[in-house]
Amino acid sequence: MRPLLSIFLSVTCTHFALDVPHYTILVLFQNMKIIVKPPKETFNEADWVSHVKIDNQVVGDHETEGFNNIKYTVIHLEVFKKPSSFDSLPSLVYGSSVGNLMLEEGKEYLLCGGSEDGKIFCVGGQVKPEEVFRTVAEWNQIPASFIELMKTFES
Repeated sequence: MRPLLSIFLSVTCTHFALDVPHYTILVLFQNMKIIVKPPKETFNEADWVSHVKIDNQVVGDHETEGFNNIKYTVIHLEVFKKPSSFDSLPSLVYGSSVGNLMLEEGKEYLLCGGSEDGKIFCVGGQVKPEEVFRTVAEWNQIPASFIELMKTFES
């Protein structure tokens, strides 16, 4: 388990009402500050980054299915990063309703996340410029200049 996911889970399990992505945020409990990670660091820590369109979603019970209770069927419009073990990213992305990440069908997003056993996961992960304050920004809210900058990031 990634350290940031551990922090996210501990915050969620202690009932703090944080609607934040685990790849984008680092919670420091000194003075209860929330610090947003720089986009390059978020990009580098992610296994995959893709501009996706949400085609379909199926929401299951997080009590029985855990932190992978949402299954998004996506269309990858542009892949910016993928694990070397993948020929292409799968169209099924696992997410969680525990972090209040509910993406809307038909909308486009710039998402990132982890991978394991041929599956990709997104528990609220998003690479975005620091000036975009929404927890999960839609693709049209990400400036074109940021997309060009992101293409220069190296893992």
